[in-house]
Amino acid sequence: MVDEINFLDLVSLSSITPNLVVEKFGGKINSSFFDGSNILGSLRLKGLVDFTANFPGQSVITVTDAGKQLLSDAEEKAKTPFDAVDFAILTQLQSGKRSYVDLGGAVNLRPIDLALHLYKMGKQQYIIYEIKNGNVDIMLTEKGLMQAKTGMPAPQPQANQPAGSAPAAGVDQQVAMPPMPPPPPAPNVQVVQSATPGQEQQATNQQDRVLAEIEEKVRKERKKRQLMMIVLACVAVIIIVIVLLFTRIV
Repeated sequence: MVDEINFLDLVSLSSITPNLVVEKFGGKINSSFFDGSNILGSLRLKGLVDFTANFPGQSVITVTDAGKQLLSDAEEKAKTPFDAVDFAILTQLQSGKRSYVDLGGAVNLRPIDLALHLYKMGKQQYIIYEIKNGNVDIMLTEKGLMQAKTGMPAPQPQANQPAGSAPAAGVDQQVAMPPMPPPPPAPNVQVVQSATPGQEQQATNQQDRVLAEIEEKVRKERKKRQLMMIVLACVAVIIIVIVLLFTRIV
């Protein structure tokens, strides 16, 4: 069940404040009562939240230990450096993908892993996101757009390196040395260069076809899982409403 936790679950969970009640959850995440109930039912099925009927008062939402652990893991992930997976997600966002479902299919990540990376990128201001009508839209910030255009950032030098050590001296020598002249071209360089673009294009086309097939299969599987979760959430909401109505009648 942990593998099925997605970015919408994580964002919705992070929106829950102390003493928030079931009846006001939809408004808290900028969604209708029905959409909010579906999300809340999904969170409960995944063991992230719980709530009890309190009459004549309202039902307070409580975050379970599993939900608190997920939020803690997300905060720890947000402190890690920008990596190649983050850059791959930025590239897909730049190409026009805005939903976490499409992003997950494009980069072929588990929903929980994608959720943690997106949460991290939001904390580091590469993206912004907004829940609306039971779904979450994801957009690039200016920082994210510039990073997607410039490529992966250069690796940072190791901190606290002892002065005078061999690695440090090697770096200093490389900086001080003048650039080496380029080697003379070999006689057959032109022939190799003229053949390389065609081979690269053929390999690229083949890779694109394989990626397209994988993306299509993953998208279909995601849709099936999403439909199943919606059905389960609706069933949970119906059960909750019936229990509430029955308790009121009694």
